[in-house]
Amino acid sequence: MAGTIADDRLDVVVIGAGAAGLAAARTLHDAGARVAVVEARPRIGGRIWTERSCGRYPIELGAELIHGAQTSTVELAEAAGLTLDEVDRYNGLRWGAPARPVNELPPDDPARQAIGQARAVWGGLAARYPDGAADRSLADELRYNGLTPAAIAIADVVLAQTCCAEAESLSCLDAAREQRVDRAGPREFRLRERYDTLLAWLARDLDLRLGQPVRAIRDHGDRVTVDTTAGIITARRCIITVPVAVLAAGMIRFDPPLSARKQAAIAAFRTRPATKHFFWFDAPLWDAGFAYAAHNGLFARWWTPAHPDLAAPLLCSYVTAERAAALDRLADETVRELGLAELGQLLGRDDVAAHCVGFRRYRWAADEYARGGYAHLPPGMAWARPVLAAAEGNLHFAGEATAHDSNPQTVHGAIDSGRRAAHECLR
Repeated sequence: MAGTIADDRLDVVVIGAGAAGLAAARTLHDAGARVAVVEARPRIGGRIWTERSCGRYPIELGAELIHGAQTSTVELAEAAGLTLDEVDRYNGLRWGAPARPVNELPPDDPARQAIGQARAVWGGLAARYPDGAADRSLADELRYNGLTPAAIAIADVVLAQTCCAEAESLSCLDAAREQRVDRAGPREFRLRERYDTLLAWLARDLDLRLGQPVRAIRDHGDRVTVDTTAGIITARRCIITVPVAVLAAGMIRFDPPLSARKQAAIAAFRTRPATKHFFWFDAPLWDAGFAYAAHNGLFARWWTPAHPDLAAPLLCSYVTAERAAALDRLADETVRELGLAELGQLLGRDDVAAHCVGFRRYRWAADEYARGGYAHLPPGMAWARPVLAAAEGNLHFAGEATAHDSNPQTVHGAIDSGRRAAHECLR
């Protein structure tokens, strides 16, 4: 790490060392600006957290996938010399209990029809919802297109749950905006070396000040002062990249207060629980083609998180929104038993529990500096994303929730937003 820059010489102080904050600081540093990154946690990454204490199979407790080949994440991974392993969740999806490949189900199978209908409706949102159109929830849009309650329940799993939301609370207008600016493409990848390797490369030579929660930010007009648990930091400008749920909770005080419109935008977002559950086994209990499975249970989505060169006896169930809220209230052993019971149904086996040798979960809703998964906007609130992103005085805002010109809820959306905020400071 680079030496600490004297506070009276800082051009920009960045709050948060997640993907957005590191991307902002990297852009500023490479442009010759004097920048420091202040992070509440004792580590970098934010909602990216690679856990390597599991031996041969490191796991991603937070963000795991790269969503698109034409993304800043791929650009950075290639610059860092990292390896991309392609993941085909779309065509590799299995559904039901026991889970069967969707593309091998009969054409008249209700689940196959529901998934096809839901994907068609989702793919048509950009055309149906131009800017300024009346908004509705994804569930209402699915009903409008004739999907039955049973089909909407399936769509809730394959569409809304991936957005850390329920279909009833997801804005079609905001999704349509994202589709219109989407340049990422449909391909998905994992980093073989894992996300922490990319973040360490991105953070090289930066002035990182970890374990220093920010209590207040004051914009004096000619400078900004940031009050942390370690003291006061002064800079010409400040980039704030903390999750919108942290802003909504009032964990950082602003003087003067943020504008009423900015505060309304912050309040408009919803951040629902998101929890990753990992199950280790003494041997793989699934066939080699198993990659991604879903059903209507509490543990609605499952996948194999290891890269192709490792036949890891490990599965992850990523649970969000109301399902995560229900499971988060239960004890670890109860959650483990429920998860193994559902997995047994997915795999069509009754011996799953006997082969389980380890379990771990991470509840992002219980994380003080995340307070949930990623943010979404309910119907009628699509206006809030660009407002959240707008600068106020010497304060600039980044983070996945601000990515109105990219893909929110993604690592590359966070990176893009950090770069945007950095360029605002360089003007």
